[in-house]
Amino acid sequence: MPIQFSDRWGVPLQAADPDAVSSFNDAVEDLVTLSGDPGAAADAAVASPGGPVLGHVVRAYLALYGASAEGLGVASGALEEAARADDGPGEREVLHLRAARSWLEGDWVGAGHWLERALLHEARDLLALRVAQDLHFFLGDRAGLLRVAEQAVPAWTPGEPGWGYVQGILAFGLEENARYREAETSARAALGSSADDVWAVHALAHVFEMEGRPDDGVDFLCETEDNWAPSYFAVHNWWHRALYHLELGQLDEVLGLYDGPIRAGRSSEWLDVDDAAALLWRLSLFGVDVSGRAAQLSDDIEPLLAEPVYVFNDWHAVMAFGLAGRHDLSHRVLEANRERARGTNRARVDAAGLALLDGFSLFGEGQFGRAFDRLADVHSAAHAVGGSHAQRDVIDLTLLAAATRAGRTAEAEHLAARRRGRKPSAAPAVGRLLASNAG
Repeated sequence: MPIQFSDRWGVPLQAADPDAVSSFNDAVEDLVTLSGDPGAAADAAVASPGGPVLGHVVRAYLALYGASAEGLGVASGALEEAARADDGPGEREVLHLRAARSWLEGDWVGAGHWLERALLHEARDLLALRVAQDLHFFLGDRAGLLRVAEQAVPAWTPGEPGWGYVQGILAFGLEENARYREAETSARAALGSSADDVWAVHALAHVFEMEGRPDDGVDFLCETEDNWAPSYFAVHNWWHRALYHLELGQLDEVLGLYDGPIRAGRSSEWLDVDDAAALLWRLSLFGVDVSGRAAQLSDDIEPLLAEPVYVFNDWHAVMAFGLAGRHDLSHRVLEANRERARGTNRARVDAAGLALLDGFSLFGEGQFGRAFDRLADVHSAAHAVGGSHAQRDVIDLTLLAAATRAGRTAEAEHLAARRRGRKPSAAPAVGRLLASNAG
């Protein structure tokens, strides 16, 4: 018979085994901090019959993060186990179960709705906060990224356990809404609370990127690397460092990061694959021959292709395939998304995804004029595929390269001027990009 416990942050939690509650707490903290092994902790939380229903939900969330057909199967099994373990769940459990089921069924927007309801029910629900912001990130919903953080902040007292994590989540929401000074303040507050807060490091890395402060970014990530390198999110922070070096024209540093911590392990996690593909694409735009690396990456990606789950991932797969000359695989991805995408992903595919897949595929095939037209038409809607401003910046770079290669001089000059105006420190990089793509 379940007993009402409280989790590590004071939020009600139903379970029958206090040891399972401790494991659940570890799973949530590992997920929030992007450290340790949240999957192992979640498995431990449900290992006994007295484990919390929310332990099964955490297992489902972790599988759904993988955005793969295999992950959907694992999540379905976890939620079936949750239903068998269900013995009159409380309101928190009900709301999380609705969120996980919605996500599993392809309704990512609905999942975000139920997680926001969970935060309205208990503003200190760190599990709901972490997953809600991640879902808004996947959906490219910058307002939602900030809304969920601001909903939680008043429930936390500065300096108490967990407050720093909330500040890091707030920092990312602020940054994606162009409130860079506030974002840096919140990120540094989070890091003052926990120096190994990887999400706060990530938020501050974004600030440096968006404000055009690549030297500050390199210094910061190098100085703090020992704190965040053990994280399973570390590849993404190395990716951010590579972007700084790319803007500074330090191509050997970029290639060293790619061949080292970014890709030496040949991870098959989509987050890592996306970073690798996007970095190779950018390097190619700046005149670096990455065909060999792209061929290896394409070999790693091909087994991941199945039913379309998240068009953002498929878009990055097309980048790798285009660089490797595997246009057959690009067309396969396009066809799958055109014919079989469903749910929220279907809406994202129709809003912008197909156009991005097509535009990047055309660029990879050397059809630069057609690629430019396709990408120019979808540019204003591209946030629909998800990701951050920094990740979607590859569209602007590709538009500029396509205009240059297609001889669209007026358009190229306009795009270059717009980029210099938005980020004056990028002017030398813009010059190198134009030179690399000139006929």
